[in-house]
Amino acid sequence: MLLHIAMNPDLEKHIASGKIEQAVAEQIDQLTPGAFCVHKSWGVGKIVEWDLPESRIIIDFEGKPGHSMALKFAASSLEPLEENHFLSKRHSQLDELKALAAEDPVALVRDALQSSGGTLKLVGLESLIMGTVVADSDYKKWWDGAKRKLRADHSFVVPSKRNEPLELRDESLSPADALLEDYSAARDLKLKVKCVDAILKKIAVFEDLTQLKPVIADIDDSARKALKLHLPQAVELILVRRELQGKHEELASEEGAIDIAELLTGQKDRLGELFKEISLSRQRLLIAELPGAFGEEWVQEALGLLDDANARTVQEIATLLAEKEKADYLHAFLVKGLSRRSLSSEVLVWICKEREGAAKSVFSADLASGLIHVLERDHGESGRRNRVHDVLLNDMDLIPDLVRAGDLNTVRNFARRLMMSSVFRDLDRRSLMARIVKIHPEVQELITGKDKDVEDEVLIVSEASHLKKKAEFADLVNKQIPENRKDIQIAREYGDLSENFEYKSAKEYQRVLMRRQDDIEGDLANVKQTDFSDVDATTVSIGTVVTLDNKAVGGTETYTILGAWDSDPDKGILSYISERARTLLNRKEGELVQLPTGPGGALETFQIVSIKAYKNQG
Repeated sequence: MLLHIAMNPDLEKHIASGKIEQAVAEQIDQLTPGAFCVHKSWGVGKIVEWDLPESRIIIDFEGKPGHSMALKFAASSLEPLEENHFLSKRHSQLDELKALAAEDPVALVRDALQSSGGTLKLVGLESLIMGTVVADSDYKKWWDGAKRKLRADHSFVVPSKRNEPLELRDESLSPADALLEDYSAARDLKLKVKCVDAILKKIAVFEDLTQLKPVIADIDDSARKALKLHLPQAVELILVRRELQGKHEELASEEGAIDIAELLTGQKDRLGELFKEISLSRQRLLIAELPGAFGEEWVQEALGLLDDANARTVQEIATLLAEKEKADYLHAFLVKGLSRRSLSSEVLVWICKEREGAAKSVFSADLASGLIHVLERDHGESGRRNRVHDVLLNDMDLIPDLVRAGDLNTVRNFARRLMMSSVFRDLDRRSLMARIVKIHPEVQELITGKDKDVEDEVLIVSEASHLKKKAEFADLVNKQIPENRKDIQIAREYGDLSENFEYKSAKEYQRVLMRRQDDIEGDLANVKQTDFSDVDATTVSIGTVVTLDNKAVGGTETYTILGAWDSDPDKGILSYISERARTLLNRKEGELVQLPTGPGGALETFQIVSIKAYKNQG
């Protein structure tokens, strides 16, 4: 009855005349001129006027001003909005919201959440802001910045996954309680580590650090359960637990807690996996545990990690060895690895970068051939360049430093290998050669072609590999490069190029594609195709099958030496430009040759027992 008395008199007349039903009139009475509403298809609108004689209502929607709707349809499809609702503000105060988005994105998101019951999926937040308050092309960058600020504000629960809600916390919740709540809500180990990191950064908000005891207990429990399937993440969680315990004596580990040193001892066979996947920021903490975990054997365990370590990890291990006065063990390891050519590309990169520091004792002209060897080895196995390639090109002083102290014969051998290597494109190769010539002008003859020992640079290739290379080039030019151009154009629309990750990634990939195009163009322009017929099998040559006898351990190995692009180590097929093939070329039956027993292996003596023409096999 009260609702009927307060209703607009004109609507009451419509009810009395039978032109409108009571329920419809009650809904329309909430949509008075000046009020805001929302339609599921047309979005937010503002009521302009009623046209009761025509039983219609006029609404200004955001993209549909002056829209007329029948009263009955309006009553069933429009939802009234409060004047302070985010959508109402978007309709009437859009410029103010745009300014707020730029100046205080946290306040803008808080406003959006308050109008949505305190919680929103990220797609819901996008529907409120993207394309209106923030331009489509700017939204990703804007949200990345807003998200960082939201995570720094204890008022919000920021989801780690897109399908989880963004939430506004209870205002009565303290910053300390908010951090504890975040940790409690974390389900995976990586997120738990992030939550503990956040607690460590804001440790000052805890008036009573004993509040963190449940966190310590949960870390031990979670890590213990995850050790078998998620070792790196579990260990990282234990490491942040220890950092947390160091903040207060009452947080010290209780009986039965996991000890890092004991854990490493028990996971000895998985150390490589552990160090490969744990974050770089905590590798130093883990490396420092090696002496306590392995006692007198810790040095060998540390050196055993170098094969799979990146350059930063190598540096951390070298630093610990030096601090413990064990640097001579590292020196012996590096010397042996260089002689056997077994060092990884990352260790070689570290040697190059530390040539005036920790690696000074092993840096010499002899290292140059080791760099070329690992380049060709890794390129032959994966077809990709490694970090040695980039260091040689980008460190302008490296090659001069390598050749400055070497004798002319060593330098000439290095220059020959560099000139014959298929790893570098022609312009890069000549740039590297110029650095050698600057120190040793005598090797200029390698570039001018007057050196009789240098083979013709024309690549000899098989018919099949030639066709495959041309198909690869066609795919690169007709598909991959055009697709990359489209990706760049799309990424450009995301906004500020200086902070646009997608744009930077697409541009970096463009450089990769352009280098690849240059390389293949150079290869295809400088080849000689052959079917390996009319081969002279009196010596090892391109198109021959050679059988070798290992004089040290017995047994035979058979290799087929074919074109530059035919390498297939699993089938015993060698490219004639590979190091092993070049050692065998022009040798005769009965001759002794020294070859490595495997990639990076020690040199052993083999005897050539037979040479046959490839075309006559099978």
